[in-house]
Amino acid sequence: MFRMKHIGVVLGTLLACGISAQAGVSSVGTTGAHELRIPVGARGTALMGSFLGDAGGVEAIFWNPGGMANLKSSEATFGSYQYWADMKLHQFAAAHNFGEVGAFGLAARILNIGDLIETTEAMPEGTGNIIKPRFTVVTMGWARRMNDRVSLGINLNLLSEKIKDMSATGWAADFGVQVETPMTGLSFGIVLKNYGPVMEFDGYGGTERVDFRDDEEGAASRVVKPQFAPFDLPSTFQFGLAYDAIEDPLNRLTFYGTYQANHSSSDEYRFGSEYAFRSQVFLRTGYVYASQLESNQEYLYSWAGGVGFKLDLGANNVYVDWSYNPNELFDASQWWTLRFEF
Repeated sequence: MFRMKHIGVVLGTLLACGISAQAGVSSVGTTGAHELRIPVGARGTALMGSFLGDAGGVEAIFWNPGGMANLKSSEATFGSYQYWADMKLHQFAAAHNFGEVGAFGLAARILNIGDLIETTEAMPEGTGNIIKPRFTVVTMGWARRMNDRVSLGINLNLLSEKIKDMSATGWAADFGVQVETPMTGLSFGIVLKNYGPVMEFDGYGGTERVDFRDDEEGAASRVVKPQFAPFDLPSTFQFGLAYDAIEDPLNRLTFYGTYQANHSSSDEYRFGSEYAFRSQVFLRTGYVYASQLESNQEYLYSWAGGVGFKLDLGANNVYVDWSYNPNELFDASQWWTLRFEF
């Protein structure tokens, strides 16, 4: 049996790793693979990522892998995110609970940057070629309830970035725990995300012929290939609370709060609330405050809102969710998500 002292060891380890993650103030702006940080799903984006304290089901693969253990049977979700500057993120995830063995999930995220005009020093107006960068994250997750209050989960993310004929591959791990406290309606979650080795681009995209001044007259140009610098992953540590302020057969009102320490940017405080009527209609809103900034207006996204609907189809349920994420620099970002319980 999984004993409470083991749970304490796990929580202590996660907290210690999280504290060390905060030591990355000097690493601001030096990390890559930021597709890992783009949020997934209409519910999570509407709540501004504040709900890791009770994230559950297939959605938890991204937000808190420990919450995937709350799956009743099987779930699948599909989503499309209209990001800014013509960028789009497409997402798919499916998970099944195998009982004592735990729940297993598989997810994929594909970030399409859009069409970019290739330019060079010799042809600053464009070469006539169109570049289509594409970043992909494939996630395999596992979670299990250790007792009636504690769930643990882990993800393995496989990363692929491709820009013209240059590419970078790597992997990252996520660790999550979710705990229902003895206090009615109160739960919390701890998550470590995007921990893995450095990545580095390679390929022939930067190769060019160069004439060196010191070469003899008439000497042939030499082929030069630049050395690309390795980069760290955007690791984070998160601690979040969830509290059901109202919970009865007709109404449920839940408040969320999450602290997020970022290795590559300012730390964040995330807040959200969700109201559910008959567990069929959902209203959501979220807000994020970024510390270490002169003004929170410097933060691209500061608030969001959204709605959701549950369609009862007998043995199966379908959830339709939408979120709206405005900002002052680009068109508002919107998520549409379909989630199936079967």
